[in-house]
Amino acid sequence: MARRLFWLAFLGSAAVLAVVPEFFSEQAEPMAMPRPPRLAATPETAAQVPAPVASALSEVAVPAADLFAVQSWYVAPPPPPAMASVAPPPPPKPTAPPLPFKFIGKMDDRQQMQVFLMRGEQVLVVREGDLIDKTYKVQRIDPERMTLVYLPLDIAQTLVVGSSL
Repeated sequence: MARRLFWLAFLGSAAVLAVVPEFFSEQAEPMAMPRPPRLAATPETAAQVPAPVASALSEVAVPAADLFAVQSWYVAPPPPPAMASVAPPPPPKPTAPPLPFKFIGKMDDRQQMQVFLMRGEQVLVVREGDLIDKTYKVQRIDPERMTLVYLPLDIAQTLVVGSSL
């Protein structure tokens, strides 16, 4: 029974809420009717229309914007900056090739130090001032290193010849 009473009250209040606003609503003013679109005045139509109406027509008849114009998010990249012509860097200075010699040993006969070198399978015995194949000159021999000059480029190179005796 309570359930029936509940539904009766619910549906009754819903009906009252639906009908009551109809009784208290005020009369609304009639809405303005939309005008049909007007075309722009052309010379033929302007001749047919009286002058006062033609001037009013020319003020009202503004061409509408193209609503469906092609649009794109693409933005052209800016032009690359003008590069000043820069001279290429000068070529690096030529360097001497690595020494083709391996140190084998040395001998000091109290007059002059001799150094034993190996190039490939060839053994060379050199002293200070010697020329090796007209390419290298033995400039100086110290107890710990030997200085050779690469003659085509006149560049000095050193070779470690062990510690002092």
